[in-house]
Amino acid sequence: MPDAKTATRFSLKKKLIILIVSIIVAIILLSALFCYKGLSDINRTMYLSRTRELSDMEAALLDPQDVKSVRDRVMEIYRATENKVSTEEWGTPEFEAYLKNYRGIEDSEEFKEIIQKLRIIQDNNHLEAAYLIWFDLDTESTIYLVDASYDDYCAPGCFDPIMYEVDFAAMRDPEHKLEADITNTDEYGWVVAAGSPVYADGELVAFAATELSMNEVMAQRNRFLLIALGAMLGLAVVAITVSILMIERTIIRPINKLSDTSVKYWSSGNSAIHHEFSQLQIHTGDEIETLSNSMKQMEQNINDHITQILETTQALVATREHAEEMDKAANIDALTKVRNKRAYDIELEKVNQEIRDGKTDFGLAMVDLNYLKKTNDTYGHEYGNNMLQKLCRIICSVFQHSSVFRIGGDEFIVIFSNHDYEHLEELKENLNRSMQETEQEEHPWERVSAAVGYALFDPAVDRDMESVFKRADQQMYECKKQMKAERGQ
Repeated sequence: MPDAKTATRFSLKKKLIILIVSIIVAIILLSALFCYKGLSDINRTMYLSRTRELSDMEAALLDPQDVKSVRDRVMEIYRATENKVSTEEWGTPEFEAYLKNYRGIEDSEEFKEIIQKLRIIQDNNHLEAAYLIWFDLDTESTIYLVDASYDDYCAPGCFDPIMYEVDFAAMRDPEHKLEADITNTDEYGWVVAAGSPVYADGELVAFAATELSMNEVMAQRNRFLLIALGAMLGLAVVAITVSILMIERTIIRPINKLSDTSVKYWSSGNSAIHHEFSQLQIHTGDEIETLSNSMKQMEQNINDHITQILETTQALVATREHAEEMDKAANIDALTKVRNKRAYDIELEKVNQEIRDGKTDFGLAMVDLNYLKKTNDTYGHEYGNNMLQKLCRIICSVFQHSSVFRIGGDEFIVIFSNHDYEHLEELKENLNRSMQETEQEEHPWERVSAAVGYALFDPAVDRDMESVFKRADQQMYECKKQMKAERGQ
């Protein structure tokens, strides 16, 4: 019989070492990948938040009256100038001639006070830029009022075309601010920017904006990444060394003992009694020790495993039932008892599949409750919750055959088809009438007012339910805008 050791072409020790090294290398690579992504995400989130905080601080530190004074002077000249020249012609004689119209503004005390504060904020926080801007929606231009930059300084009156929808959105709803975002343009480079509104006596007079250089952000991320990689490599070397020692001591030596004993067992003759394995002492405390003694406990172990399997099966059944109950509860809005945003996302996929199957007779109603914030601030959240519940009851009573979802704090969506789809005009009137009837209520929180937008699926323009949602949402915003205009807001 050939010797067991000499018959081994590729030893278990080598295989285990290769396996351990491969796993550790794979872990390092995956860790490096996750570390890279994680650091990128953390840096992005951190600097988006940092830029937002700095723009809020900038808006809070400036004197609103000074800002209003500078804004009014710049806009007065801007509107009176016929031949406007944007920064796209930076450095041209026409551009320089255009900027002469604004001479004198920089010499005002208000301008000097503002730029001094902006530069303090900019210098102390290592900002790429800190500045004040105004959006002129008539000409769709971003107009610079004050710029604290030392290089590529934008003088008062410099303007760019409005490039981002968030700029329009900020003018329509200043409370949403200029969302912190990362941009990369030829004119201003790779930066993370944010802006906060500045109010004077309740009037929006400008946006205080800040910018951080993404090159510096990425440089910091790379430094952290190199440190993390160095630490991981050091740990990998230690882990491989310890693993090899542990493999030799706890696996290779005991297995060699078992192999040698097996050879002795068969070479000891045909004696009925053998003592080779009983004399073997292996105390590894793991599967190898179990292997040398497992036969005596085989039947008991099998019984134990069967018992454990039955107990596990019962536990799994109970867990599944509990999970189904929790899943059902997770789809219901706790306040209004209608389905929530999670349920709407599930319904969205279902309807999109129905669209692909040819169902096109359905529509959406987007309902946005008015005065919720005012009610919460004036009377308390309990009364605001009462308004939400009352609006929800009205919606459900009108659209009795439709699915109603609460997808946000004050927003509801109705998906209607069949009966409600065929009688939509009647239901619209019923909804408006039901809300108008609440105007006779004694208490303000009992009066329900909401902006509503409707949209029907149109195969000619819609490919999925998201498209219908956008049109309903847009109509709702138009309705809200009209309602504000009627109230003189």
